[in-house]
Amino acid sequence: MEPQVFEVSKTGTGAYRTIADALAAAERAVPDVEETVTIHLAPGTYCEKVELRRPNLVLEGETAESVRIVSDRGAFAEAADGLPYGTFRTYAVLVDAPDVTLKNLTIENAAGDGRTAGQGIALYADGDRLVVDSCCILGHQDTLFCGPLPKKERKPGGFRGPKEKSPRVKTRQYYTRCLVQGDVDFIFGSGCAYFDGCEISSLERGEKVNGYVCAASTPEGEPFGFVFHGCSFTGDVRKGTVFLGRPWREHAKTLLLDCWLGPHISRKGWHGWGEEDAFGDASYAGWKLAGPGAEDCQWPSFAKMLDEKEATRCSRAAVLGGSDGWDPRGGADEPVETEHLAEGGRTLHIGRYLSDEDAFARRFDKTARSARFRGGDASSWKAWAEGARQRLADVLGLSLLGPASGEAKVVKTEELPSGIARTLLELDCGEGVWMPVYLLVPARPKTDGEGRRLCMIAPHGHQGAGAASVAGLRGIPAVDEAIRRFNYDYGLKLAELGYVVACPEARGWGARRAPKGQGDTEELFLRGTCLNEARMAEPLGLTLMGLLVSDLMHLVDYLLAQEGVSPDGLGCVGFSGGGMQTLYLSALDERIRKVFISGYLYGVKDALLHLNGNCSCNYVPGLWRLFDMGDIASLIAPRPLVVQSADHDHLNGPRGLANVEEQLSIVRRAYGLLRHEDRIRWEVIPGEHHFGCEHLEEDLAWLDGQEEGKGRI
Repeated sequence: MEPQVFEVSKTGTGAYRTIADALAAAERAVPDVEETVTIHLAPGTYCEKVELRRPNLVLEGETAESVRIVSDRGAFAEAADGLPYGTFRTYAVLVDAPDVTLKNLTIENAAGDGRTAGQGIALYADGDRLVVDSCCILGHQDTLFCGPLPKKERKPGGFRGPKEKSPRVKTRQYYTRCLVQGDVDFIFGSGCAYFDGCEISSLERGEKVNGYVCAASTPEGEPFGFVFHGCSFTGDVRKGTVFLGRPWREHAKTLLLDCWLGPHISRKGWHGWGEEDAFGDASYAGWKLAGPGAEDCQWPSFAKMLDEKEATRCSRAAVLGGSDGWDPRGGADEPVETEHLAEGGRTLHIGRYLSDEDAFARRFDKTARSARFRGGDASSWKAWAEGARQRLADVLGLSLLGPASGEAKVVKTEELPSGIARTLLELDCGEGVWMPVYLLVPARPKTDGEGRRLCMIAPHGHQGAGAASVAGLRGIPAVDEAIRRFNYDYGLKLAELGYVVACPEARGWGARRAPKGQGDTEELFLRGTCLNEARMAEPLGLTLMGLLVSDLMHLVDYLLAQEGVSPDGLGCVGFSGGGMQTLYLSALDERIRKVFISGYLYGVKDALLHLNGNCSCNYVPGLWRLFDMGDIASLIAPRPLVVQSADHDHLNGPRGLANVEEQLSIVRRAYGLLRHEDRIRWEVIPGEHHFGCEHLEEDLAWLDGQEEGKGRI
């Protein structure tokens, strides 16, 4: 049975305006707690005290960037009963049930500095088998409480709150691709919590000791407390002023595996809280740590470095398995990139750029000024000028690119926990230019009626560090932020749905950036060098758009040459700049049999000429004299097409969706003339510029169904 979905929107577009109303409705409509219920939040800020007490519940936002659940309660503030709130009544979200999932949310305690407001919990997590996916958990002191509470409080009233008198039940919690931010003890509690590929960000307090990341209170006899795997410990904080943790109780356990430590982390690592001799079996350990905070470590005697054999006993499955073998992802621990992070801990260090600058230089040497004037008098110059003007007009629209060999070099292959094999290839695109491509192959791919695999090309757009976000690389905080903001890992999502997916790196992005002026800062890592590419290409008679489409056509050649790939099942899915590439490729190459364009199809006058701030790859010399976007998209007819638009996407221009509707009317007319009006679908999603995932599986099934049993159109 499909889980029931309850839609919440602050603006009234959903069935419910508050989370509380949706939770109450879910209790009435689905009394059987064994059935999964999903609460979906549209973009907005929800200033509610959210309490999740139902098992098998999913609380999901449109994106973590656009959906915020906020509390402004601090421990020092007075509650309705006349007493201070205390720590454990300040939460924005309480989880008090097993099998709860939180996804695409920002959960924040905005009370402020703990020195003036007191402790302030954003997320009070006290449920077994909890999954927190792609969330931002923000606060200052005591941001994230991983329950249960310790057995006894040290001061009367110290545990005042919803679980004060409840039995202490062991919890297992899994945090993946999350940002957790705070200053003092901002991850604390007695739970068994596994942080997988998360960013742990410390705040500056202006003190000699700026804070402590963890304060574990692991129960006696439990093998694991807090485990951080592939995490980046970041923060714009003075060097050496933050400790990784200190023990809230005697048997505290905290472990760091394959993590990156920023310069703000003290070389001493861990703080004894003045009770070093009373730790019992407290355990602080690390393995394979990188970054400036891991250099010249002087950890105290109660902390140690593991060897590889010891570290292998601390896998996700081992930490979270318990008596029921729970593993929220399955398979081996996913490979992470933390060892290769650049300064700041939020971007990947690129040591070798696969730029095409040399190819442009060779082309210039061969072709520059080949039609220059060679005469010697006025009449011969006039004759030359008349022909040169015509030749210049012609060359602006021509592709001068030659063929490619089809050769592909395998760089590396990784196995993801979901059974997907992720291979990084470098594909020959001609003239000595190589294109990196992440190829994602599921263990059990979807097939057509003849048993051939269905394949999707997933080009990337801007602000996502190239193909890294679309392919779902883990352990790179800047990529994680792009995914949380835009749902940018749609290539990985397609593979998880069973498609073989190719995620190509466009010219000017990732390792294909022009190296001049480049480096590993977050701004440079996330932004491409499209302008550089266009400036080199256009004086040589090329266009950047032509280069992008040519590369994708070489990728189509490569995929269709592979054994077992369905020629009638090849599709293209792209968002933003990836939607732009999908549009042009699909219009020009009929081998693309189904098309999904998100966040791009809008009219030139409003969205490109008026805004005039888009990347240079959008601007093709001479194009606007010939076609608008609807004319180009109509060339896709009659192949099945999904167009997805966000209702508050600034790229739609000042008239918003009306601009999109005008272009779609051109496309619909083409489909109507071909008597295939049923093969185009327009999906409007709530919020600003992002890729909508709520109906992705349904949309893909619709695209597949349009092709099923029909052969080539």
